Amino acid sequence: MRQLSDKSDKSASIKNSHFPYRVALKVKFENYHKSYKTIHNITMKRSKYIISVLLMPVAILASVNCMAQTRQANTVACPLDSTAKAVYKGETSMAYSLFEKVDNQHDANENVVISPLCLADALAILGNGAKGITSDQIMNVLGTEELSAGKVSEVYGKLNDYLAGYKREVGIKIANSVWINDQFKTKPEYSNKNRNDFKAEMHNQRLALDMTKNAMNLWCDKNSNGTFRNILSQPLSSEAKIALFNTICFNGTWNNVFDDDITRPMEFTNADGSKSKVMMMQQEERYQVYEGDKMDLLRIPYLKGCFYMEIYLPHKGEKLDDCLRNFSKKQDNKMRKLTSEQKVALDMPRMDLKCTNDFCEPLKAMEMTDAFSAEADFSGIADKSPSVSEMKQLISLKINEKGTEATSFIRKEYQKGDFTVKPFFFTINRPFFFTIRERNSGVILFMGKIRKL
Repeated sequence: MRQLSDKSDKSASIKNSHFPYRVALKVKFENYHKSYKTIHNITMKRSKYIISVLLMPVAILASVNCMAQTRQANTVACPLDSTAKAVYKGETSMAYSLFEKVDNQHDANENVVISPLCLADALAILGNGAKGITSDQIMNVLGTEELSAGKVSEVYGKLNDYLAGYKREVGIKIANSVWINDQFKTKPEYSNKNRNDFKAEMHNQRLALDMTKNAMNLWCDKNSNGTFRNILSQPLSSEAKIALFNTICFNGTWNNVFDDDITRPMEFTNADGSKSKVMMMQQEERYQVYEGDKMDLLRIPYLKGCFYMEIYLPHKGEKLDDCLRNFSKKQDNKMRKLTSEQKVALDMPRMDLKCTNDFCEPLKAMEMTDAFSAEADFSGIADKSPSVSEMKQLISLKINEKGTEATSFIRKEYQKGDFTVKPFFFTINRPFFFTIRERNSGVILFMGKIRKL
């Protein structure tokens, strides 16, 4: 992770729109107030068409829902050829750089959670319609400047198929849809590419109708497992020609579930020094741990170890932002490689959080500038090239005790005195940083700073 700088002022576009994740190519765009109900029309001076992209990542860590008792291995192999590895490396590199810049837009006591994989899918879908320098800049952000947009799209499509194959282990679902105004002519190659790579549903309807708004809301509700309902209070603008929707729902079950009977209230010290009462889950298990000079790392696996959450917890008296300042990806990799299995007494708070992010300025700072300007070349979508005006993301994150008890899984309950060796105490009662990764590819589904509960 690059050095974290002071928080910058939020731009007007950041303040005005709270759509879950919206990329708009437009003359006029619909800004959504924090209530998600009030819509304002803002007139732009250029660009003739709107393309809206909504991405709604949902992470439910340790699900309250039970899944099937019978477990089966993922039958889809993880792409691990040289091209795929280059794409995965690019995704993780983008994640660290992007997070730093997104974090700079938030207040010092705000929680910040992003889904790098969700953004990568969106950029790959946009990349399928980008040409020239616009395409080059998108590929540079993705860390895949040596690869064609078509190859990158294929890898992410195969990765999505692979991740979806774990639905019995962690309950993961990825869905895409493309809604095209029935009076707007797009190039069939663009639709076919997204359909083939991302399994995108293709809909041809008049977008500025209540009937279409209702259909879009229903799609969002269904594919976010009910997390995002009635996300559109009004139809899209009459200027809108294409709308793209993406959802990633991650419903992870802890490999070692917590016993909710021993969850108890404790204090959490927020970044600003205030105290909050939280429900603290407790257990004693064997986990991978790295003990640093100022910050420790704990790896918590989900069922069968397919995915894992890594928590970076500063020592008492150390501030999270200070620990992450000058904290590079190289240092992170070193910590992760040096973990060792230990007996851990873990105290972890329940969480139920939402976070809204704006990606326009961060991506511009990462030199993806043409897509947001009159220089934008999205002629692979349609002959009249539009530009990107907004990129938004809404995260829903939940953590609790529950999980699936498969027939081969035995729930364990420990008291601290049961261990003959003193356990490593890991009490998450202060701000921390986390990532959620897939084991084989190493891609980051979610990452964030939790500063306040």
